[in-house]
Amino acid sequence: MEFVLDPHSPLPAHSQIQEQVKLALLLGRLRPGDTLPSIRDVEKEIHVSRNIVRKAYLALQRSGILTLRHGKGVLVEKHLSYSQRGDIMEQCQALSHDILSKAERMGISPSAFARYLYQQARERERTDSFLVFVEATKALALERAAKISSVWQVNVPGLSMDEVAAMSRSRLKKIRKILVNYLRLDQVRQIVKGSGVDVIPLSLTFTQATLNEFARLPRNASVVLVLDDRDYPPLSLILEPYRKILVDVPVKLSAVPFSRVPDLNRLVRSGKYHKVIFSNRIWDDVPEKLKKHSRVTRPRMDIDLASLENARIRAGVII
Repeated sequence: MEFVLDPHSPLPAHSQIQEQVKLALLLGRLRPGDTLPSIRDVEKEIHVSRNIVRKAYLALQRSGILTLRHGKGVLVEKHLSYSQRGDIMEQCQALSHDILSKAERMGISPSAFARYLYQQARERERTDSFLVFVEATKALALERAAKISSVWQVNVPGLSMDEVAAMSRSRLKKIRKILVNYLRLDQVRQIVKGSGVDVIPLSLTFTQATLNEFARLPRNASVVLVLDDRDYPPLSLILEPYRKILVDVPVKLSAVPFSRVPDLNRLVRSGKYHKVIFSNRIWDDVPEKLKKHSRVTRPRMDIDLASLENARIRAGVII
């Protein structure tokens, strides 16, 4: 992984390093078990002091994302790939054997009891969700939770971060697992701190429609990314990944916080930009008529299926 330090960013250097690692994980450019450049290598690459790089790496280690091993380099935590599959499956086999044996001893058909148990489990999950997916907005949470539910064939409700923050502690403690994308990992962990909820990060991937849309951009096109003010400092660093993943020709990319755009219509219709990308967090605030403009878009992204499969056992889902 290569780091880029933006001298004009409102984020200090150590925060830029942290956010670039999270964005790389978010977009699948880094995976659990991958090796990152050493502190000394990053120091030479972006010309900052060793203490700044160490500060960034230690913060990521406290978040459970990195492991710093003296003399052995810096690794993305392997536990993010959740390798306890064998142990969990063995425990599930023993549990199912025990339950079905007890049902037989009671004179109950094992398959009939399995149907009964399934209905009981579904009813419990309707009132007390075991596993949920959390996003910045409700619409985005529902969209991505539906994809996870379809792949795993379990009911995974979608909640906004505001909904989780508004929950009582007793209600929150009934949730055992929360799925969230890497960008929101620390924010959600802070919200549920002390509740005992396991927060599990997932990567995202751009949809083919988004890839096609950017592939059609002309050479030297101007593109602006409009971000929610709360996301502006860290997400402004996504421009370089955008350039590497989405754009095949030289394109001028820039980012601006939502509060600095007094007139959305003027921004779009001025023709200054070939594309105006509104972040998903503010997409619902864009007028419906403007959303249909040919120069307006949003970053359409799906849950990365490889990341989802890696998270499945830790999320408590057996197939």
